[in-house]
Amino acid sequence: MGKYLSIGQMGKLNNLSVQTLRHYEKVGLLKPSYINEDTGYRYYSMKDFNTIDLIKQCKAMGLSLEEIKEVTNNYTSLESIVDILGNQKKIVTEKMKELENIKNKVESLEAKIKISLNIGINDIFIKYNEERKFIQYNFTDRFSDEFEINLRKILLEVERDYDNVNAEIAFTVSYEDVKREGRAECKNVMINLGENVSYKDDKIISMEKGNYLTMYFDDTYRDSGKYYDVIMKYIESNNIKTIGDFNEIYIMTRVGNDGKEKSLGQIEILIED
Repeated sequence: MGKYLSIGQMGKLNNLSVQTLRHYEKVGLLKPSYINEDTGYRYYSMKDFNTIDLIKQCKAMGLSLEEIKEVTNNYTSLESIVDILGNQKKIVTEKMKELENIKNKVESLEAKIKISLNIGINDIFIKYNEERKFIQYNFTDRFSDEFEINLRKILLEVERDYDNVNAEIAFTVSYEDVKREGRAECKNVMINLGENVSYKDDKIISMEKGNYLTMYFDDTYRDSGKYYDVIMKYIESNNIKTIGDFNEIYIMTRVGNDGKEKSLGQIEILIED
């Protein structure tokens, strides 16, 4: 019996748990060399080291246990192994693209938050923006239940059509309504998918490039109206000539365990040079 190793010994020598070795046996990947019929104890031989080394190498390359079984079942055929590795390389390449996309989104959000903190929340400044594209939807009355349901449908469409769950939500707010009546009424909803996106929607609008009077705020979604008073006073006291309507763009929304919401957003309006 000296040439055999118990399942515990085999696990320790290969940094594997007993449960893992039992699972490998269950799926037919690595069977014990000897099973004591009286006790049911599993024992492994030295040749099983090679199989474990192969399993570890394949797992390090991201192969599934089924794919590893295929490798072990066809270990004499280099062609079949090349096919398996070629397929795995394609999968890894796609995963790398996905991870790069995630990294870009994380970096973009991080940069936007840092900019807002560096400039200052509730501080008014002028920001130059290049042309931006949005998908526009003609929904109003943004604080109603119906609006929330319609917005949810929009976001599901975007997730399905563009594989995007990080779209920026924006609203067009009438400058004249704010100026005359002090009301920040929503004229429509807009969705921005970020840079380098091929839009395939017929509701695309382009937001003009130029200098925008801008203010970041960090507050509840329903309390954004009070910031229009601040920015309107700034416009009037500095005799700033504006063009078009306000854009209210949401960068990030957070929700606490108590269900309370807080959003980092910006209010902006194009101004004359």
